[in-house]
Amino acid sequence: MDANPRRFSTLFFLATLAVSLFLAYIVLRPFVHLIVLGTVLATLFHPIFSLLRRKWRNRGSLAALATVAMVVLLLIVPLLLLTGALLNQGMQTLSAVQNWLQENDLETLLSQEHLAPYLAWLKTHAPFLDLSKIDLQGDLIELSKQSGQIILDAGTTLLGNALGLTLNFFILVFILFFLIRDGESMLARIKYLMPLREEQEDRLIKQFGDVSRSVVMGSFLIAVCQGLAGSLGLYIVGIPPLFWGFMMGFTSLIPIVGTAIIWIPAAIYLGLTNQWEWGLFLAAWGAIIVSGIDSVLRPLLLKGRSNMSMFYVFLSILGGIKYFGALGILYGPLIVSLAMVMLSIYSEAYRQCLDNRD
Repeated sequence: MDANPRRFSTLFFLATLAVSLFLAYIVLRPFVHLIVLGTVLATLFHPIFSLLRRKWRNRGSLAALATVAMVVLLLIVPLLLLTGALLNQGMQTLSAVQNWLQENDLETLLSQEHLAPYLAWLKTHAPFLDLSKIDLQGDLIELSKQSGQIILDAGTTLLGNALGLTLNFFILVFILFFLIRDGESMLARIKYLMPLREEQEDRLIKQFGDVSRSVVMGSFLIAVCQGLAGSLGLYIVGIPPLFWGFMMGFTSLIPIVGTAIIWIPAAIYLGLTNQWEWGLFLAAWGAIIVSGIDSVLRPLLLKGRSNMSMFYVFLSILGGIKYFGALGILYGPLIVSLAMVMLSIYSEAYRQCLDNRD
């Protein structure tokens, strides 16, 4: 007789829990991106917080405040300043590219005597690439116009939402402080509520930290270094360094090709404008210095850490950006890595069933 009331009580409790969690999600939904970003930053800077807390005799609030100040001064503020400068130089650079393409005839430039051996080699080894049948100049002008419109739209959005950005900045700082200070107790509570074995919970948490470090250090930091090295090479040869250096950093995420998408056309441009010495210099700089950074830094930064293949990192970043916008750079790899860990846990939990399917 007591079974039905107990069952009704259980169902009522589960329904109430589901409704309350859904309502809580609606309330917190405007801050989900900030919470995720704050969690990633708190994970990355937790070792610094722990060091300061020990040094200052377990003064957690003071250590958390100092850590947040470090994140703001060394990461968030420079990133905001860089974004503004990047949008400004991006518009100037693309405007200069459009003017150059409209004032110069590419067919005339390609017919220069010193380019004849290279074009002959291209015609011999790549006969399918007939430059005379490609409207290269028109395509480049259209591409530059589309890129300029994208940058203009981004700048308009940032300026039009300055108040919202400022408010989100302070909310992020607030969230980051409490995640750094109370993160360990929050994590212990989450582990207690998760219906998994402790080993599985630890693996999920470790994967979150590893992917956060992999994206920021293995991808973002290396992209920054390659972008800076590329900017220096571009500055030396007289090409606007900030915008194209940023583009080098972004293209470094593309497997195999990477930064060559930027410095090879730049070197060709220098050759077309009869600056072949600088073109050869830039090609050598890109191949040796810029491309060499990845092979040197990646093993050092990711030594001893599990690392997603660049194949999955690249696809997850592109998919994340398409679905979530700029924050997809973090969301994509985190979601894909979570799926991989859950598949691994599933394969171990149900190994006997999977092995005995025949």
